[in-house]
Amino acid sequence: MPVRPILPDEYDLPNRVNGWNYDSSASWNAHVWTAPDAPQSVAVFDHHNELTVLAIDDRVQGFGKRVPVATIDVTKNGDRSQDVLRAIEEAVMWMDATPPGAWTHPDVDEAVFDAPPGYELTHYYLETREIIVYYHREGAPERQRLAGIGLLDPDEATPETYPYLVVKAWRGSGNTTVALAPWDYAHDSEMVEIRDPPEECGLEIALRVARDYAADATGEKPDPNAVGQATLTTWSQ
Repeated sequence: MPVRPILPDEYDLPNRVNGWNYDSSASWNAHVWTAPDAPQSVAVFDHHNELTVLAIDDRVQGFGKRVPVATIDVTKNGDRSQDVLRAIEEAVMWMDATPPGAWTHPDVDEAVFDAPPGYELTHYYLETREIIVYYHREGAPERQRLAGIGLLDPDEATPETYPYLVVKAWRGSGNTTVALAPWDYAHDSEMVEIRDPPEECGLEIALRVARDYAADATGEKPDPNAVGQATLTTWSQ
């Protein structure tokens, strides 16, 4: 069971704030409100020396999916439940001012969610140093690395045998990789780079490179009604 920040005696959490609903079944060690019509959450965490109020994009994985809204220093030798109450008050004020769907994660690129033709998005990680996007080829078996299973021959890598299309970008440098992987959560050494994006091109250009590779590999064209990758300018080396 989650261990949530302790509340003052006889305190009733607000169940609904400006369209945000308290989620009593959330699996995090936090008090969580979710947006019923948007993939977003607001959470109050207790981190020993401080409490944090975080806005969260639930479409994304990794530590970077959380954006700090407020930080409350713990009162030394004080009643910790009162510190939690202060953090909840900060969360309520933020939710009062920000209805569901009105907040946008500053580091999330909407183009990622429109998968390249013939692929579907499986993972979008925002980590401290890396952004990692996994697309899975539609109709291909989903694979995970199993103990005792050797690496497939990279010289024979095809969109069918390596069904994951991976785009990686390193924060700060702009360097990127576009590669195929034989299974989910592949190591770099298990991937086969298929296109060579220009140096320091950033995530958006790398997505274009991946999209153009997928169009060539599958013979499919991007959805003209999509609003993300399909609207990106075609990239040519």
